Amino acid sequence: MDTLKNTLDTIKRINWDSASVSFFVVKRKLIQRSAKYDIFHVNVDEPLRKKLRGITSGKIKKSNVAIEYDFNTVDLDDNLLGLPTTDTDLHTILQTLQDDEDPPTVDQYEALLGSWLYIARLDIKDQPPLFSARRVSEGWTTKKVMQLISMVFQNNMLVDLGEQEIFRIDGKVDFFTYDGFIFIADKKNFETALNFREGMERNRDEIVKEFSSLGLFENAAAISDLVGNNLRHLRRLSQVKKAGYYKDPNFLANLRKVSEEDGWGIQYSHEGKLLVTEDDIETVLRVLNNDRLTSKINAENFDVDVKHKLGAGG
Repeated sequence: MDTLKNTLDTIKRINWDSASVSFFVVKRKLIQRSAKYDIFHVNVDEPLRKKLRGITSGKIKKSNVAIEYDFNTVDLDDNLLGLPTTDTDLHTILQTLQDDEDPPTVDQYEALLGSWLYIARLDIKDQPPLFSARRVSEGWTTKKVMQLISMVFQNNMLVDLGEQEIFRIDGKVDFFTYDGFIFIADKKNFETALNFREGMERNRDEIVKEFSSLGLFENAAAISDLVGNNLRHLRRLSQVKKAGYYKDPNFLANLRKVSEEDGWGIQYSHEGKLLVTEDDIETVLRVLNNDRLTSKINAENFDVDVKHKLGAGG
């Protein structure tokens, strides 16, 4: 996606080491699996602002390329996954952070406990703000924090910090957003922090309705039961929806032809509709996403989890 590349190139050209920094914590409540977020401003001193600038700037400098978000991608190294911010819960959070009225400011340490993620806002004159986010450790709850024994090595001895108030920032960035796009460095933390599974469950319900209207399956409702909340199946089904091959009659006709020729075992009813069971749901989702490929070099067949389409000259 050219827009992703251009946006990341713009981000990398900006000197974020000179940005002003604001700091926020976000708390989350799940109500019937839908997330509600409360945002709070936190006053931070200049040394911490400098560290936050350095953490974000360092991640941006290390990031090589941004590729379009793929539900099945796991290992990113220094690449980023990108998608529009409006496709995520972060859009709702940013609306609060960019309102005319500032979020309430934390005035006591206890208000930090139970935070779900923290966000640094970096501002440069005449540029859109950049927001850099990190999910807070699951151990950061009132009960667990009170059970921790925190110490520092001072004057050649280990010193108990006792009741000293601590909030840990570990120097990593899970994702950042700029000018309408979110760039993901840690996919697992991103999906957890922004309740992305719930979005994949919505995708499941929407695509099952499409399957029903297209008459693609003998019993489309069975897809919902077989996929359920299984994260691997949800990822693959969401990718099926995103790719949209199932909407192409030629693709579906070729799928049946190749399946019969190569003995893939995909089943059809007498009316030509797909049949699916617990034993073959994985295979059906793979082929609907065109994830069964043949090498042009030695004609070997492969099931792939991630693929990137080559250009016309590729």
